[in-house]
Amino acid sequence: MGKIKSTLDLVMERTRHLTLSREEKDAQTKVEVHKRLKGLVQKYQDDLLRKDRLGKELDILKKTYDMNVDPILLNLLLSSLEPGRHYKMYLELLNEICGLNVSGLEKIFQDFKGEVKSATERRVNEIKADLEKKRFISGAAVVPNLEGDREWLSMLGDIKGRFDQILTREKGRLTAGSSSEI
Repeated sequence: MGKIKSTLDLVMERTRHLTLSREEKDAQTKVEVHKRLKGLVQKYQDDLLRKDRLGKELDILKKTYDMNVDPILLNLLLSSLEPGRHYKMYLELLNEICGLNVSGLEKIFQDFKGEVKSATERRVNEIKADLEKKRFISGAAVVPNLEGDREWLSMLGDIKGRFDQILTREKGRLTAGSSSEI
């Protein structure tokens, strides 16, 4: 009687003559390093990994894969920055691990918060005035629901879009300036 082969045995038997080119191996390595870096950053973000341990893990990755993981980490951190999202942890890593001056990014996020706050106050006052004028509803207990206000959501989208463009330019400047350092 013949031996019953598993699917893995069949696949291995049919693909044993195939080999990866150097470029394919490098691409696979980069994908694997990117996944590992993403996992390390997530652990750091979840407070499961301290900064000093993150540095050690990065050194281990560099030795294990015999490659400079700094550009991949830089791109991973920069791509995680978006207006309206939590950003302090990413800026901290960009500054302390990647050695970048993040003051421009900090200013962009502070300006974004300030503009959103100012627009929020303006829109709340507009809605309150409209309620008082059209429906005779007023007082300290009136709290407009901005989440359901289409005009507010449109304003917020415009603000985010504008700041996203500013942030993209700053990321490009940092990437161009750091490529000679990394």
